[in-house]
Amino acid sequence: MRFIVVFILLGLLSCRSDSSNQGDDFFEKGQYKKAIEAYNDYLSSNAKKASVLYNRGRAYEELGDFKNAEMDFIAVLEMDEKNLSAFLSLSKLYYSQKAYNKAVIFADKALEQNENSAQGHFLSARAKHQLGYVESAMESYTSAININRDFGEAYLYRGALKIHNGQNSSACEDIRKAVALNVREAKAVQEKYCK
Repeated sequence: MRFIVVFILLGLLSCRSDSSNQGDDFFEKGQYKKAIEAYNDYLSSNAKKASVLYNRGRAYEELGDFKNAEMDFIAVLEMDEKNLSAFLSLSKLYYSQKAYNKAVIFADKALEQNENSAQGHFLSARAKHQLGYVESAMESYTSAININRDFGEAYLYRGALKIHNGQNSSACEDIRKAVALNVREAKAVQEKYCK
């Protein structure tokens, strides 16, 4: 009898902690609303956990609910002021909202945590590119590529920047590399500028 009671209690406890894992499962299946519900259920019955808040923020972001995504990412940083993923996500979020100065700030904060973050250099480059800081953007794209030689998008956007600068031969090398790395938009750019 005692064994059955312990087994039932363990089952109930595991269900409660599984709501975070259920959220992750729903997220992977693209069921973002269900993921948010599972994360909310977990957060309502457990202490706030940075990883769960971050994952809920990502689910909000996928649904286009940028305000709630931003609030969750900021809450993560209040719990863990060195959270690289939260800095990168905020940079990406601000870039998508055309808040390029903020995007650079948060990409740079990510790089303070990990100077070898190819994604951090890339996000910084994209925002600097939009702000017209051509040389700095070029350096950041190059840093991203030096860290990750298979970063196709970095090749594509560095190539676009080189086209803007009239460096067509070098630009086409980058664009060909992006095509080889299966970057979807690269083929159209190659056909237009690299005949």
